[in-house]
Amino acid sequence: MKASDLRETAFMGRIAAGVTHELKNVLAIIRESAGLMQDLLTLSSDAPLPLKEKFSRVLSNIDGQVVRGVDLASGLNTFAHLPDETRMQLDLNDVAEQVVFLSQRFARLRGISLDAVCQERPISVFTDPLKIQMLLFECVDVLLTVLGKGAAITLRPFQRGESEAAVEISSRRGNEVNDYQPLDMAAFSEWVELQEIARSLKGRIEALEEPVGFNITFDLVT
Repeated sequence: MKASDLRETAFMGRIAAGVTHELKNVLAIIRESAGLMQDLLTLSSDAPLPLKEKFSRVLSNIDGQVVRGVDLASGLNTFAHLPDETRMQLDLNDVAEQVVFLSQRFARLRGISLDAVCQERPISVFTDPLKIQMLLFECVDVLLTVLGKGAAITLRPFQRGESEAAVEISSRRGNEVNDYQPLDMAAFSEWVELQEIARSLKGRIEALEEPVGFNITFDLVT
């Protein structure tokens, strides 16, 4: 198996593990909330107003977790179908939003916010749907390792001139004084791999120094 195949397999495994872990959390919260509601119902058939308010909060929590569970399942389903096509036309806005969705757990565990700022109009590229998400995810993962708690990462797709499309992955420092290490790409082992993935997508990647981050550029489909 080629090194690139191993990276893709590891990428899919890590994402699937993260999303399924989140799904387990959703189901656990639903079960606990439903159990609490059942306990409260058992206490009294004549529930006073404070108890009714508590019911309302519990039911709202259950409803929110059901919505979250459906979103996680839909996101994982979309991700699972990425290898169906090796090249297809994609909107970078959709790609950025999907990467943010799949990376939220990893960012939250480090106390870092993650968001996508998308354009109103589609920004179309013709590329490998799995590899482009893997490239953006690995760029986000690099920033997660160097940024401190309270920092923020933003993915911003944009049109670069008349013939190119790009995604800027930039960061904002947190409140800590030394909240990230300088991103010295010459000494960074993953940099060669990121460049290799970008080249395989017929794109190019540039490192940003301040704010620390990346620009990834592709040919625009018009």
